[in-house]
Amino acid sequence: MLIIKNRKILFALATVFVPIIFLSQCINTAPRTDPRGTAYAEEHTCRQCHQAIYDSALLTAHFNASAAATLQNVPGHFNTGHNSFIYDSITRVQIEKRESGYYQVLYKNDIAQESGRFDIGFGFRHAQTWLYWNNDQTYELPVSYYRAVNNWGTSPGFSATIPNFNRLIGVDCFECHSSYISTKKKAAGDYFSKAGEPELLEKSSLVYGIDCQRCHGPAAQHADYHVQHPDIKVAKYIVSKQSLNQQQKLDACAVCHSGNDKRKLRSRFFFRPGELLADYFLPSLSPDSSRAFDVHGNQFNLLKQSKCFLGSNSMTCASCHNPHNRSTNGAPGAENIAAYSQKCMGCHTEAAGNFCTVDVVPGLLLQDNCIDCHMPKQSSNAISFQLSGSTDLSAYLLRTHRIAIYNNLTRRKNESKDH
Repeated sequence: MLIIKNRKILFALATVFVPIIFLSQCINTAPRTDPRGTAYAEEHTCRQCHQAIYDSALLTAHFNASAAATLQNVPGHFNTGHNSFIYDSITRVQIEKRESGYYQVLYKNDIAQESGRFDIGFGFRHAQTWLYWNNDQTYELPVSYYRAVNNWGTSPGFSATIPNFNRLIGVDCFECHSSYISTKKKAAGDYFSKAGEPELLEKSSLVYGIDCQRCHGPAAQHADYHVQHPDIKVAKYIVSKQSLNQQQKLDACAVCHSGNDKRKLRSRFFFRPGELLADYFLPSLSPDSSRAFDVHGNQFNLLKQSKCFLGSNSMTCASCHNPHNRSTNGAPGAENIAAYSQKCMGCHTEAAGNFCTVDVVPGLLLQDNCIDCHMPKQSSNAISFQLSGSTDLSAYLLRTHRIAIYNNLTRRKNESKDH
């Protein structure tokens, strides 16, 4: 009887203390804190209420502006005969898949000299360039993948005759290709950086891609409130795009889409929707209206030179782009010309007297393609590349955002019709 009673006591104690121990472990195991601070919600929190928008955004060029190296997001060929860039008769960089990841390996006379692992990918829609970690710094790999030619080529600005694994990539590039990365704090008493001293990055702080909170602002308080008050549909504790004026809406995109040659006052990582870009950069020394902007990274500056934009007091980037939809935000190998053209015809109609009057090739519908004539693809002066075995520079083509009448294209279409 004593043994039975003791067993009952032990069972009763177990039913009390085991759950307590289990719960205490759950309480003490805090979820991963966002590197940007407690004002930011945990990853995937936005999906609880915005599932369709969130899932669609995962496929966009914004969300994939940077990514870790996985089988799903490393494009290109890894089979022998299609995975090498030849520099000369004894020198090549070979792209290899190993147990520890993907690598670019420099060979001389078939002997490996140095290598860099695919750690962080920049780019998604047109091309992909990769960085590798070396201690607390990142370096660009010498070979990139270009979707236009479905092949490997020199990374932007890299030589086709001399392989280079030593191009340092600092935090400036991450400001537009990721949502956050921090620099390491200096040691006590080290108040000043030495001239030319490279910054050290906190690897664990990297937030890949352009996530929801990079564009909408910190969302922890917003998410907590609406989880507790699911019946309230008016967004609380977050900036609503509808509350922003035209300039504020434009600046939310221009923080990364207005070039990288301005004198910076503050890091782009600190920018919040509703703020103005003028508080982050000093004004240009020359008027933007007279400058010839490159098609890479200068979408906002080119748009500002457009007659459409200058004649509107409401036009913003979102007038044509839905940042949550990959068909208007950029998917690899796809461009929905007809969808963009419909945006044009929201303002340009025959009834309004401002519709296109060009005589086009029979069978070509203007309604299906305003874009190729008025926003043609142009070669970037900042980026070009070479393919293995070629001495020619291949153009890196991007669509200009200066909406205009390009006479050479109109003439070509008329000439095609005449013939």
